[in-house]
Amino acid sequence: MSHSSNLEVLLIDPGFAEAADTTVPLSVGLIGSYLKKQIPEINVTVLKKSTDILSFLDNKKPDVLGICNYLWNTNLANRLSHYAREINPKTYIVFGGPEVNQKPVDKKIFFQKYSHADMLIEGEGELAFMQLIKIYLEEGRDSKKVRLRINELGNCFYINEQHQFVSGPRLSRIKHLNDVPSPYLTGLFDHFLEDDIYQPLLQTNRGCPYKCTFCNEGSDYYNRINYRSVDYVKRELNYIAERVNPSLSMEIVDSNWGMYKQDVEIALHMRKLQDKYNWPMRITCSTGKSQLPRIKKIIKILGNAHEMTNAMQSRNNDVLDAIKRKNANNLEEFMKGLDLTTRPEFILPLPQETKKTFMDGLNGLLDTKARLRFTVYPALLLSNTEMNSDVKNKKQDLQVKYRQHQNLVGWVAGELVCETESNIYSTDTMNEKDVMQVRKYVILMEALLREEPLNEIFYYLDSKGIKRSALPMSLYNNIDTAPSEIQKCFNQYINSITSECFVTEKEVFEYMRKHDDDYKYGRKGGDLLRYAQKFWIDHFDATMEWIFQHLNIIFTNIKEAKEELNALHQFLILLHYERSRVYSAGKLSIEKKFDYDILRWMEDAPNKKLSEFKKVVTYYFKETKFSKLPREEIWNSFGFNLSSKEKYNKQWSKRLWISRTQRRISRGDKDSSKQRITRATFIAEKIGL
Repeated sequence: MSHSSNLEVLLIDPGFAEAADTTVPLSVGLIGSYLKKQIPEINVTVLKKSTDILSFLDNKKPDVLGICNYLWNTNLANRLSHYAREINPKTYIVFGGPEVNQKPVDKKIFFQKYSHADMLIEGEGELAFMQLIKIYLEEGRDSKKVRLRINELGNCFYINEQHQFVSGPRLSRIKHLNDVPSPYLTGLFDHFLEDDIYQPLLQTNRGCPYKCTFCNEGSDYYNRINYRSVDYVKRELNYIAERVNPSLSMEIVDSNWGMYKQDVEIALHMRKLQDKYNWPMRITCSTGKSQLPRIKKIIKILGNAHEMTNAMQSRNNDVLDAIKRKNANNLEEFMKGLDLTTRPEFILPLPQETKKTFMDGLNGLLDTKARLRFTVYPALLLSNTEMNSDVKNKKQDLQVKYRQHQNLVGWVAGELVCETESNIYSTDTMNEKDVMQVRKYVILMEALLREEPLNEIFYYLDSKGIKRSALPMSLYNNIDTAPSEIQKCFNQYINSITSECFVTEKEVFEYMRKHDDDYKYGRKGGDLLRYAQKFWIDHFDATMEWIFQHLNIIFTNIKEAKEELNALHQFLILLHYERSRVYSAGKLSIEKKFDYDILRWMEDAPNKKLSEFKKVVTYYFKETKFSKLPREEIWNSFGFNLSSKEKYNKQWSKRLWISRTQRRISRGDKDSSKQRITRATFIAEKIGL
């Protein structure tokens, strides 16, 4: 019997069982499919959820454990690897992924986490892991002998007893991605697709041509773009579409989707699958930063299924220069011309950014009148980045603190585990106080723009020649006079951030041990989502009164505005009827006469004055499956405020729809049979959620 015939290999990209991340583990899936292609006789299993991994370790006691490490699973992976070693001391442990490199943020912490590993892999893992396993088998599964052959192990390194890195040669990246078999087409992911909760990930190319200082893909190693063929991608998509739960989204993990010619052909095939399978109805990606005409073509093909993100990071040229970033020319005009919501992404705080430049950047983008939803990420210090090196070398005055990473916490094999992140909390141009003030503005923007609850208001501002930013700035500058529950919401948000930031990772762990149940049952964590939603779920009436109070101030000198704003206020109250009431079985349909045809104004001529649509019209506001959800159900869908007897077990995808409690609207005349409904609700109904 060969050494390989009964080799049991477990590959994991672990996630907490309690968390809602149910994306397929594509990275280790590709490694596993390539390994099986080269050494067919070995047994390869790919798993994600921590409880599934623990069960496999207990029952199978694998010979080799390969682990992919990201920012969000480093400590979880560390705990699982120690448990594997506890139950089987001979387990050969290999770590890889973005967090595994020879330029860690903190060497001391790195050695603590990885010294027990038999081998570590830096860079692409498919070829490196396969070569490692071949030599492992040749040496009779003797880990010490494997280390003696480190010069034959590309992309591999280990930590010796003196806490030094011992490295093998650097491998060239895989040029033809078709050489790596698909984990979908090989059946390696069938158990994920059958589970009905795992979101498919798709990779059509690898690499990034940009050199952003904050990103670990900005190195020369990843600068070349390598591709899968279009035919190969089509086969993958067909395989997934025939088996996947249609309620699930699809995420394209390419660094710059839409930049390349083949992306158009792939988009055309996705459209065919939408028509045949109702999937994918929602596609998330990191949209390319150039080739805007091509991206526009893809958006037209995919319709509103395509959720366009633009990783702008900042709109200030000094900041962009500092991080070696250049945004696409005319990007704002491009976004303005799209009939869909775009998601510009920013990072706070970056070098050279100030409170004023950051807020001006958000306001300027809002004033383009594009349909927007801002995403503002905290500035994180990542391993193997130029920014990390700058901090170490004191080139920039970036101050760092540790914080618990989102809601990534749970008990694993008898130990409490949580993930941490290195937050840049101040710079030489933006102190901590300024950062917190900006965060208040960010959460206000999130509340005003998330799921577009106030489209009518922003169109009204447009029609009067008033900048859209006038509303959030008026609210922000008068937070101290806002209703008490609104002020409390802002203060709780800031306190939740500041109280959870610590100088050391150890302090984070100590804090988490004290607040374990609070995170488990959703009383803490998810700050931005939690508090932005509170405006609409818990404080809808106060929020609307506050907004319209400031709108009336903005339009004080415009004669007809008071009457028009009153109509808009009543319209929005009925549109989001259940927001202001705990749902009851009544009011299935609400009939209401208006002096303005707001619906026609919004549908046909949003840039015309509302006064041009003054006519008596009857609207019928009808509930949907989602509009009749009680508040508790909405909160529970996000994993917040659970009782001690509950666990978050809803499909994460339902979260995308469940908070859209907007009612369906129809007109009571013969002019139109059109009904207004949110895109999200339309898709949810179409795919049978």
